[in-house]
Amino acid sequence: MSLLPPPIGGTWNTWAEALNRFLIRNINQLQFLRGGESADNDGLLMWDRDENQVVVSYNGDFKHLRYGHSDYLLAYTTATHPPASPAPSADTEYLITWENEALSHHITVDDTTTSRINFEHAGTYKIDFSCEVQSGNSNSKTIYIWPKKNGTALSYSTMVHSVKNSGESQVITRSGIFQVAAGDYIEAAFSVSDTGLAIQGTTATSPYPAAPSATIIVAEVDVE
Repeated sequence: MSLLPPPIGGTWNTWAEALNRFLIRNINQLQFLRGGESADNDGLLMWDRDENQVVVSYNGDFKHLRYGHSDYLLAYTTATHPPASPAPSADTEYLITWENEALSHHITVDDTTTSRINFEHAGTYKIDFSCEVQSGNSNSKTIYIWPKKNGTALSYSTMVHSVKNSGESQVITRSGIFQVAAGDYIEAAFSVSDTGLAIQGTTATSPYPAAPSATIIVAEVDVE
């Protein structure tokens, strides 16, 4: 921001006019948050270059303003997991890939590694996950599904579901709240105790459309 015009000139009117012109030019400009600025006083607006967001001082800290970006993603896959080739193995970690983005705003499926969901902004997000599992034999078998952030499994997060009857199909769902930084990514990992159990969708048959094998919905949550 420019410096205030000094109180010089033949009359106070001259300086007042210069001050008025200064305020008109600069009143809407925000100072950059560079680090080390004090948040002792509530209500100080600044621009955070690292997060590319407006922040406001509140209760001793600078907090992001929810000013309308409302990040979200709806993605799904129609592929069978684990894939048929190479031959799947029991008790092995696999990652669900997301080949389809139905809706997206600042949260995207990675173009190269499609198991990764990338976050542009730091924040708190609600994630809704669902998948359809189908049994190919009559053995008693279990699927384990868990989230990973930046390649690391999250503690105490595994979903455990067992299926027995051949041809049986069941839908598994779970919701959670996740805290991420700008540039973080999340993935959905899984393992099966028997390769006769797979994450697999249902083909379309009149009058109903096809069902995806897995769906993920991510929505930003407003927090104080």
